[in-house]
Amino acid sequence: MKKLIAFTLLAAALTGCGKKEDATEAKAESKSEAKPDENIVTLSKENLAHIELKTEAAQLGSLGMTLKAAGRVNANLNKTAKVTTTLEGRLVKLHFDLNDHVKAGEVTALVESPELLGKQLEIKAPIAGVIIERTATAGELVDKTKSIYTISDPTQLWVIAEIKERDIAAVKSGQDAMFTVLAYPQEKFQGKVVLVGNQVEAGSRTLEVRIAVDNTDGRLKAGMFADVEIVTTILENVLLIPDSALQTEGDNQIVFVALDGNKFEKRVVKLGLEQAGRVQILDGVKADEKVVTDGSFILKSEMLKGQLGEE
Repeated sequence: MKKLIAFTLLAAALTGCGKKEDATEAKAESKSEAKPDENIVTLSKENLAHIELKTEAAQLGSLGMTLKAAGRVNANLNKTAKVTTTLEGRLVKLHFDLNDHVKAGEVTALVESPELLGKQLEIKAPIAGVIIERTATAGELVDKTKSIYTISDPTQLWVIAEIKERDIAAVKSGQDAMFTVLAYPQEKFQGKVVLVGNQVEAGSRTLEVRIAVDNTDGRLKAGMFADVEIVTTILENVLLIPDSALQTEGDNQIVFVALDGNKFEKRVVKLGLEQAGRVQILDGVKADEKVVTDGSFILKSEMLKGQLGEE
């Protein structure tokens, strides 16, 4: 009889413990379900109405690796010519001045030469272009060694980039290049490498690289300094997003991915190369997912407010 009573009490105690554990687990599960995902930011309709958010899909594309160098804008010497006389004589008249446009074959100056017995020699322009240099005056004695004008085509220029000796192997003819100048700091001009020099300058240990540039609009001027970037390698089929989507959180770089409706998910991303406002994503975002580009800082602030509220 005593054994039966002891067994009954033990069974009751075990049943009570089981119910207590079940209740604890149920309570924990309920609390877990009630707790919102700490990586999700939910905006109310009122917030959305007052916040300007822009998104852009992560897309596969190409990314150029560039080499930076100092440079200068220069006249295109293949489109430049000196105006000289073929006979010695006195320069009696100049028809053009600096910045004047001339046509090929147009008379630019007149020279009186004893060899012509009083007849004036017409000095004609060898090419069409603009007078970029004038080195003579009326009444001056000139011969074939004396330059009267320099004519150049301002629509076709060169940018001469100074490449450091250690980077020479990465530069080749045909590579795309871009550059900025002080006069237009927010604009990038395009060009193409057409010649890599063959001699390293002894003092600076740099090599000159010639970049051909179209200057049809005439805004670039010979003598301007240029900050040059030469595209040395192109990575194909990499996942890219705008760098404006990135926010810093501690040691991590994060983005906010737009979900259905008014929800946005914080993602920690692993970055690769960055170029021209685009950044390579190695992990954290998939192709075609939309990341917030404008307004991501606001989402980060909302998330921080929510975390402070919970604490």
